[in-house]
Amino acid sequence: MSVGLRSLGLLLPLISSCFLVFGQVKFRKHEISIQNDNDVYLLVGQDRYYTNGINVNYRVAIQPRSDVQTSNTVLDFEIGQRIYNGISIVDYRRQNRTYDRPFAGYLYLSAGATRFLKEDQVVEVKVEFGQIGSRSYGEEAQKFIHHLFGLYEATGWETELRNAFGVDMQAKYLKGIYRNESQSFDLGMIGRGVLGMNNTNIEAGIPIRAGKLKSYHASTFTRGHLTQARSNNEKEWYFVYQPSLTRVFYNSTIQGGLGKDDPIGELYQIEPWMLSHRVGFNWSDHKVHYGINYIFNSKELKSVFHRHQYGQLFFAYRF
Repeated sequence: MSVGLRSLGLLLPLISSCFLVFGQVKFRKHEISIQNDNDVYLLVGQDRYYTNGINVNYRVAIQPRSDVQTSNTVLDFEIGQRIYNGISIVDYRRQNRTYDRPFAGYLYLSAGATRFLKEDQVVEVKVEFGQIGSRSYGEEAQKFIHHLFGLYEATGWETELRNAFGVDMQAKYLKGIYRNESQSFDLGMIGRGVLGMNNTNIEAGIPIRAGKLKSYHASTFTRGHLTQARSNNEKEWYFVYQPSLTRVFYNSTIQGGLGKDDPIGELYQIEPWMLSHRVGFNWSDHKVHYGINYIFNSKELKSVFHRHQYGQLFFAYRF
């Protein structure tokens, strides 16, 4: 199709391209998705730490040049907010803290690009602009949600971290290691690094999938389903388990803004190593994609009482 658009002087390829678009297939290279993270999905009456998050994404696949031997590139634009709470410490005078984790909101906007390479390889880069403190409107959002659903009054925001704005850069690499002939089981390896003013860490993980799978170049697991030019009615569904290990160097929602004198953030120390387990289910066809994930992390602070865990629900529509 792109050859016909570039060669305006060639009438036949242009007619063929128009016929392809309007007469035979429907191109669905755009996607809108919404995701909600909340520990209520654990169904254990928990409400702490990373207590709620919501993000909306717009994604679009970009056609590659005819002389480049790769699949399409997917652009991803995201806006979201995350809310973090702590648990009240009874004898806080000894520790000079009222809660075992600082209260924080995180409001962010990001733009990323995912490129699909040969041999089941995927590379992703992203830049994220984030705001913590009262300008993230975490307190207002949590109190609105609690009032809307008739929940308890949200308190503790007097210990919120100070306002700070930061920019992060992220790079991720995914490589398929094994996939059986029936396309029902595969595993890969993931490496990810974040460097910035809000977060700095490195992560390594092993995604394991089982079900009715597509390759990384065509799967919802990598957003590769948007690179498929023609509508494909074949469904994809799979269970996923991904253990990972993260070395954390900085987290602004715990320590405050980088280079800022935050008296609340100075009271807390991060755990340098975090072990994570992700368990989930995904289903998709040529129009919709939805699923659920559960994330179980080890402690993120040295002082917290409990592990960090929550659920995710998401829905996406392709057009």
